[in-house]
Amino acid sequence: MGRPEAADELDRYHEVLVSAVSVAELVVGAGSDERLAAVDALLRSCRVVAVDEAVARDAGRIRRAGRMRLPDALVWACARAEGALLVTRDEGFPTDEPDVRVPYRIAPA
Repeated sequence: MGRPEAADELDRYHEVLVSAVSVAELVVGAGSDERLAAVDALLRSCRVVAVDEAVARDAGRIRRAGRMRLPDALVWACARAEGALLVTRDEGFPTDEPDVRVPYRIAPA
């Protein structure tokens, strides 16, 4: 499942964290039962970061600054709460922030 670029990127990190918001997005986007099983297998190797009040407040500040959609702000706030680098291919994230890494993008179909 997935893209070779994503697998290569995940291999760079000792620990992979994933926002609870991203878990929901992955489950929705999985489509087939086979792909959902692959998502589940991937998530078993990750630590899920919950959205608590502190994360929600930080996401609200990010969103109020007009930077991005609320789900993306929640994902970024989860990473910031953990002091973690946010790695994404999502076009909604800025590429000029020191705590955000966009290793590749997928061209629109």
